[in-house]
Amino acid sequence: ESGARQLRVRVAPANGEKLTQNNERPALLEVRNRREKILLVEGEPRFEGKFIRRAIADEKNLHLVVLQRTAPEKFLRLDVDSAGELATGFPKSRAELFSYRALILGSIEASFFTHDQLQMIAEFVSKRGGGLLMTGGANSFGEGGWAGTPVAEVLPIQLERGGGARKFIPLVVRPTRAGSAHPITRLANTEQASQTRWQTLPQVSTANAVGGLKSGATALLPADNGATVLAHQRYGRGIALAFTAQDSWLWQMHNDIAVED
Repeated sequence: ESGARQLRVRVAPANGEKLTQNNERPALLEVRNRREKILLVEGEPRFEGKFIRRAIADEKNLHLVVLQRTAPEKFLRLDVDSAGELATGFPKSRAELFSYRALILGSIEASFFTHDQLQMIAEFVSKRGGGLLMTGGANSFGEGGWAGTPVAEVLPIQLERGGGARKFIPLVVRPTRAGSAHPITRLANTEQASQTRWQTLPQVSTANAVGGLKSGATALLPADNGATVLAHQRYGRGIALAFTAQDSWLWQMHNDIAVED
């Protein structure tokens, strides 16, 4: 329930421990029953956005707003709070962007944004304390011209400049030790059971060739070919994640997955 909670954390004294006064620490926790708004920006119709919306449809504390480009200077807006929200496209002011709690960038090229908007996205993470997730796609990461932008500084992986023919690379994904324990990627009650569950999931694919992890970043999901699939890092007051797969919806909709799962 909402409200303030006084917590007290205790550690039992070890055998022979002389100083036990520091084995206990109080903490004040405030539970807020509020709705967090997330902005998903897509440059083209894709299954990923559809299944993200479906996955969180019953989460009363999450509100996903979708801005999808349908043609030059034309957008499809889903689940906006008012007629004026995102009416002119991606936010042009910090006040407008900072009203969201998190930002998801789908398959959309960096040149879609002005330099001020790119800088604003970086400050959304570092100063506002928001969350940024970039997902894989034909116009994501280096293939979308994101290398060398302020947003590239925020992401937990090194970006390579895209070029040449786009390739679709199959990915057999298995979690790292950190991934087996992390709430995002833990699929069972124990780390071992989570590792076993990951081995049953179908492969996905990526269109992005990315570099290595940045110092301070943590890989949660690598692929069998050594590529990073999911990584995160703290950046300023916020957090940034890179998810290079472009078709994670297969983990739910593939015919090898039980319908009730």
